[in-house]
Amino acid sequence: MDKSAKIDRFPFMAETFLVDGKGRLRTTTLCNYMLSCAGRHAEARGFGATDTLGWVLARMALHVDKTPVWRDRFYVETWVRNLYHGFTDRCVRVIDEAGNEVASLLATFALMNLKTRTSVDLNGDIGIRLTECMVPDEQIAIRRIPSINRQPVDEVSFKRRPHYSDIDINGHMNSVRYLDHILDHFPIDYINSHNLTDFVVAYMNEGAATEELTYGIKELDTDKYLVQVTKENSVVAIRCELHFKPL
Repeated sequence: MDKSAKIDRFPFMAETFLVDGKGRLRTTTLCNYMLSCAGRHAEARGFGATDTLGWVLARMALHVDKTPVWRDRFYVETWVRNLYHGFTDRCVRVIDEAGNEVASLLATFALMNLKTRTSVDLNGDIGIRLTECMVPDEQIAIRRIPSINRQPVDEVSFKRRPHYSDIDINGHMNSVRYLDHILDHFPIDYINSHNLTDFVVAYMNEGAATEELTYGIKELDTDKYLVQVTKENSVVAIRCELHFKPL
C-alpha cells in the first residue's frame, strides 16, 4: 500500500444547524467530525470498532487556526502515526478548499475489550494492520500532545449529572460532551468574542451514566483555563486546558 492510500480524506460543509450564533462551526462538532473520520479510516482497514472491541481516547490535543464558518466547505484527513505499548497515535487535520491546514488533532487511543473493560494487546493481527498503514513522517501543526498543568483545582464551578444526550454506546459520558458542558458554563458574551484555539485533555476515568460530575474551572492566565472534572468518589475523570483568543 503506497503512502497516498494510507491517508483518507472526507468532505464536509459547515451547515446551518451545525454553527453557533456567530456562524462558526461548533468546536465540538468539529471534534466529532475528526474523530468520526478516524473511525471510518480504521474500519476500512480492518481495525475498526466491533461489538466487543472499541477504541478509547486516552489523550487528545486540538489546535484551531481558523474555524470553518457557515457554508464553508472543507476536508478532514486522517492517518495513523505510530504504535507503542498498547497505544496508537492518530493524526487528523482539517484543510480548506485552498489546501491550507486550518485545524489539527493528535489523539492517543487504546483498544479495549468492551465486555471485560480491559485493554487489548496490539501486537497481534490488529497491530500488524496498524503498522502496515502508518505514516510516521506526515506533519501537522501539533507535533506532540502537550503536558497539562498539574496545579490542583479546588474550585467547584458547577455540578452536572449526565443526561440522555451525554451518554455514548458504552453507557458512559461521551468524551466530547465534556467540552460542551465546559463551554456552556462560560458567559455567552465571552464565547461570542473569543475563538477556542487549543483544547488539550487527558481522560483518566470514565464517567458513569448515573454519576454526578463536579467541574472545577481555574483561570491560569488571560484566556487560558485549567479544568478538572471529578466523579462522586472524588476520582478525577478528566483534566484539560482551554486556550482562547479574542476576535
